[in-house]
Amino acid sequence: MTRGTITKVVKTHGSLWGFIQPQGSSRRAFFNAASFDEADGFDDAEEGLLVEFDEEKDPVNGFRAMHLAIARDASTPVGS
Repeated sequence: MTRGTITKVVKTHGSLWGFIQPQGSSRRAFFNAASFDEADGFDDAEEGLLVEFDEEKDPVNGFRAMHLAIARDASTPVGS
């Protein structure tokens, strides 16, 4: 599993999408509501949140997050 920080979140009319910056990488991974394994992660998604996910190549966005979940120690501030 890869860890990263949500860098952008767009919530409109019940849809959700955004980007994650994987730790130690300059690329970003796209995510949307279908990326979450559990529905409660969808409601908690916000910029700066530490998450864990798997990645796969995506022809439109470069990389896509799959099996996205809030990191177990997400209460620890990023960069600490």
